[in-house]
Amino acid sequence: MVIQWKKGRDGPPNLTCVRADGTRTWRRVHPFFPTHDLVHCAVESVFGLTQAFFGLVASGWSLDDFDQRGPPARLPNEALWAENMVGLFDLERATGHVMAAAEFNAALAASLSAQGRPPFRSVTDADLARVRALVADLRGRWQVMAVGDTLAIPFPMAAA
Repeated sequence: MVIQWKKGRDGPPNLTCVRADGTRTWRRVHPFFPTHDLVHCAVESVFGLTQAFFGLVASGWSLDDFDQRGPPARLPNEALWAENMVGLFDLERATGHVMAAAEFNAALAASLSAQGRPPFRSVTDADLARVRALVADLRGRWQVMAVGDTLAIPFPMAAA
């Protein structure tokens, strides 16, 4: 699948996902989401998740499917693992506090436990470094793009 983020010329950014079979799903998104979704791309690629946000889209889910009532109840564990990890990376970005693996694992375990979800495997400092490197590259590419340009990323990312 190819994930495309377009910087909106006359409004918010657009997210388009073009699946391997040529079908696509797209929508305008809040300006927060390209940065958040770039983290999803990195997390899902590094950890080999196929049933998280972009993996579900690649398998046929529409972007609008995630807006339906009750999606967390029907999402696979991988999707909730990814969302919680992405949330922790978003928290790091917002606070400037970069977590070591032990702290990241504890926060992830607490969040998943509170949601009644099984734990994710232990995340290493090397895993975190790989995600952070991909995110830095993707965010850097997004930030320097001109309005109207499109950032196209293959998913999963081969660089992972």
